[in-house]
Amino acid sequence: MQPERKQRGRRQRLAIRMDPELKRKLLPFHVRALGVVERSLGSPLAYEAQLLRPDVENTMTDLETFINLVKCAFGTGCLAMPRAFYNAGWAVGLLATVLIGFIVVYAMHVLLNDIQRLCRRHRMAVLSYRETMELALLDGPTWLKSMSQPLGYLVDILMCAYHFGVDCVYIVFIAKNLKFLGDLYLHSLDLRLYMALLTLPLMLTFLVRNLKYLLPFTVISNILIVGSFGIIVCYLLEDLPSLKQLQATQHWTQFPLFFGTVLFAIESLGVILALQRSMRHPENFLGCCGVLNRAMIFVILFYAVFGFFGYWHYGTETANSILHNLPANEILPQCVMGMFALAMFFSYALQGYVTVDIIWRGYMQPRLEENVASGRAVEYLVRCALVIASVLVAIGYPDFGLLLSFVGSFCLAQLGLILPGIVNMCVLYSKGYGYGRILLWRSLFFLVLGFCGGITGTVISLRELNEGYPKVR
Repeated sequence: MQPERKQRGRRQRLAIRMDPELKRKLLPFHVRALGVVERSLGSPLAYEAQLLRPDVENTMTDLETFINLVKCAFGTGCLAMPRAFYNAGWAVGLLATVLIGFIVVYAMHVLLNDIQRLCRRHRMAVLSYRETMELALLDGPTWLKSMSQPLGYLVDILMCAYHFGVDCVYIVFIAKNLKFLGDLYLHSLDLRLYMALLTLPLMLTFLVRNLKYLLPFTVISNILIVGSFGIIVCYLLEDLPSLKQLQATQHWTQFPLFFGTVLFAIESLGVILALQRSMRHPENFLGCCGVLNRAMIFVILFYAVFGFFGYWHYGTETANSILHNLPANEILPQCVMGMFALAMFFSYALQGYVTVDIIWRGYMQPRLEENVASGRAVEYLVRCALVIASVLVAIGYPDFGLLLSFVGSFCLAQLGLILPGIVNMCVLYSKGYGYGRILLWRSLFFLVLGFCGGITGTVISLRELNEGYPKVR
């Protein structure tokens, strides 16, 4: 027995001293291959939630990070881009998509660099968005220091509202696809009834506390989405009409709806922060030829081309979701609708994870008694309440395009432009803003663009929602 114990102890010590990269290479091939698939096609939020140790085998390569960034672009926001071009005109849409995309990505760079500065300054390994806001304001002007905690709370509120809003958009999207297919093959039912029927299935997925159990379904759904987009592009390129029939510009009052939709489609700040923390070489994320720039250039160009050809093909009849413009009597479009509905169904819990994580782990759990059973019961009640609330909002305002534009204008204009501008002003306050205070003017530009685009987009979206659904007032 004693020699066996010594041998077992030696193996354990050897495993501890072994180089992590060597340890990863000694894994069986099928285990390594499955890990690459999960990291590349799964959800980065789910991946980060289950893998928090900084071991090499638990991190992503540059290629896996690039794939995850690109994959996040293929979703409901992209399907609304042709309608966004309808609101802006094809010429304005092309130019504005590239310009807004450039500004949003630049603001991401500024925020991520500020997070790195604060980590070095305060000797911290990782900072959340809320912690970044609080520390930045404490390093800023004296009159702003008292606002550090309220603005930190604002970050959490906006992150919750954004991901909750995404879940509402998903419900409308799933219900409309199911109604379309149900009207073809079953009986015609009211759209709101489909939303109500989704409550229990969504609740069952949302009650899963460990996201690693949902990761295989996420891999499948992402594969379905990529295949579905390939089919959609084939339909968009068939029998294009004359470009002269389309509007190159639209009335300026419709542009805020375009602005909100583009922000919703491009901005994915929570995913970007999660990805950088999960990288094997995070120093490769930023920079002129970094992973973020390479991925976002591809994403922005794809959005511009997809929106342009979608609007070119369907013109004034472009729907809020391009799926509803596809031929209803053909099998392939029907399969695409079913695949997208299934993909969004499995993505619902992943988006809601962020909201639960902030509300439950950030605020409620620390204030409850240390009774595990009662605490878990309260957490399940919170999860059920969030599902019911998102279904009720979707039932009240079942307009996919306007909901999407509202979420983008209200939440992402602040998270992606206004708040990064405030953080940057405070982080650079003690060091100076450079020649001619150019860096201060840059931050003020983020603030002005975020305020103007966010306020007008929010007001117009709310006005059209209230006009379209007056009974909900």
